[in-house]
Amino acid sequence: MWEEICELYKDLQPRLIILFGSYARGDYTEESDIDILIVSDKLSTDPREAFIQTFKPKGKIIPTAFNTSVFLKKLKEGSTFLLEILEDGKILCGDEEFIAEVKRIYDDIRKRYKRKGKVWYWN
Repeated sequence: MWEEICELYKDLQPRLIILFGSYARGDYTEESDIDILIVSDKLSTDPREAFIQTFKPKGKIIPTAFNTSVFLKKLKEGSTFLLEILEDGKILCGDEEFIAEVKRIYDDIRKRYKRKGKVWYWN
């Protein structure tokens, strides 16, 4: 099933696709959406446009989509939304070098925060 998601978005040449939310945590129900993060150079830098580029009207997949430069900027700024996705998410596919870069940035930024439940605090 997860390989199909990567195949669905292959035209975008994603640098990274991560499953997050209830499916990644394993606490999904029949009604749960499938939340994915998509990072690609081919996506618009406008978040609304990036969503439109990735939304597929059929199925349960709900994409959160970022242009690569926008994603890296938000990650380096310490976006707790992205930290949560990287903390709990499951990498489905992507560019190995980019994934390594994201992990390095995440590890550095993660040191500045602590998490209690789903809430992030400055360390």
